[in-house]
Amino acid sequence: MKDTLADIRDKLRNGSYQNEEHVRLSLVARILQQLEWNIWNPKEVYAEFVAVPSEDRTKVDVALFVTPYTPSVFIEIKAPGKITNLHEIERQLRDYNRNILVPFCVITDGNTWRFYYSRASGEFSGKCFKVLSLSSDDLDDIE
Repeated sequence: MKDTLADIRDKLRNGSYQNEEHVRLSLVARILQQLEWNIWNPKEVYAEFVAVPSEDRTKVDVALFVTPYTPSVFIEIKAPGKITNLHEIERQLRDYNRNILVPFCVITDGNTWRFYYSRASGEFSGKCFKVLSLSSDDLDDIE
């Protein structure tokens, strides 16, 4: 994992990731695969998951399924440097959790990773329990 993180760090610093799709396919999927998620199985790693089909057609960028039919993690992905309106992104994740309450949510632009425990009480912003920076935090800590 540490070699993968170091390579991603180099690519982040060199500006290799230009948009949200680069982050999703070349960075998030790579980390998920290193964590032994089967990125090739859409029943485990589901891209563009419709969280509240009865209300709207908005989609979570990636939903992770530990067991069938019930997602465990929602990941909202932004382009590098585009976590500019954090309150709006957090509201988006809060809304995804209206009907399907997943235990964990993640917001990332590839460099910054914000982890939330969705089942905690209070405002969604207060549910953030960890923030990592792939470009500046210690690789041992990230790993």
